[in-house]
Amino acid sequence: MENAMRPRARQHTVKAWSRQAMLFELYFYAPGPAEALPKHVHEEYQLCLSVDFPGEYSYRGAHYPVPTGSLSVIHPGEIHAARDLQERQCSTTFRVVYVSPALFQTAATEVAGRASSLPFFAAPIIIDADLVELFLTFHVSQELTASRLERDSLLLLVLTQCIRRYADTRHALVPLRRERERVQRVRAYLHDNYAENVTLAHLAHLAHVSPYHLHRLFCHEVGIAPHRYQTQVRVDRAKALLAQGLPISQVAVETGFADQSHLTRHFKRLVHVTPGRYRVQKSKNVQDSTH
Repeated sequence: MENAMRPRARQHTVKAWSRQAMLFELYFYAPGPAEALPKHVHEEYQLCLSVDFPGEYSYRGAHYPVPTGSLSVIHPGEIHAARDLQERQCSTTFRVVYVSPALFQTAATEVAGRASSLPFFAAPIIIDADLVELFLTFHVSQELTASRLERDSLLLLVLTQCIRRYADTRHALVPLRRERERVQRVRAYLHDNYAENVTLAHLAHLAHVSPYHLHRLFCHEVGIAPHRYQTQVRVDRAKALLAQGLPISQVAVETGFADQSHLTRHFKRLVHVTPGRYRVQKSKNVQDSTH
């Protein structure tokens, strides 16, 4: 009876993984009393999304409230501490990524169109629903079986949007000109090499522009991002192979998806039915047309 009445120990878990020289963390905190992290420092930029619980940072001699749904940016080498402002009544989640100064400087150079210094963020707390949604999409994509092109594109977008909107030195975007030939070259490559796990840098090299400029050009000319275009090309090819009666697992491999579930997720999003249902319906339509 005495053991039954004893409070259960707090269950905190963290999932960590590495992608493209970045460390990703997903924290789950169980309900319980308010806690605090002691002063510490990182060698990288720390980007943290407070998904569903508020907190507070001690940083650069000041205290910064961290509202729910806000994105924080902590600079490399800066001592900081964090604490809860209240007891956790339910489970809470935080998504964190550590980005090297070199990656952030590369992104700043892409935005400026010339060599640039490390971006500086005077305000560590960002309240921006669009940027938070982009960061969440980016973080989840690095956890799932996303294509390299999708991961590259989302990383570039997160870093460049942070810099463009909130860094101390902001650069106006260079006006885009119609450069259909460059974009057509990339589109042709994606059609001819739909199963390849191509990088954004490789596509940019083909177009003789920077990755950031290519992404802007492609969105401007085509209306969607390169990684979304690649997915559409793959799904169209998958439809043709499914109509031929190939097994779904084989179709997934031949069209560049990581596995059958990866194909199914995107296929259902674009076609509104699963690959299995599509194959059955297609087969039935062909049989009906022969009568």
